[in-house]
Amino acid sequence: MMRGSRVAFPDIRWSVEEQLTDGGRVLTRFVWTGTHSGPFLGIDPTGRRVTVWGLVVDRLEAGRIKESRFLMDTLGLMTQLGASPD
Repeated sequence: MMRGSRVAFPDIRWSVEEQLTDGGRVLTRFVWTGTHSGPFLGIDPTGRRVTVWGLVVDRLEAGRIKESRFLMDTLGLMTQLGASPD
């Protein structure tokens, strides 16, 4: 997914909005922006600028990431690309 995002949105920029920790877990809230300049999930480039929010929950052991869960506003992204009804 990340590699495909770089191809589809070559000017992608990530911003960490907030991080919280609880024992061996870290929650990161982020926003990314980019211009749809390449194919993405079967959608031809639209030239549209998008803003997408998401969360990552990492589980750490001995200071290393052992598991990650990535949640992103995919419906919002698809709506901005014109691939989903408003």
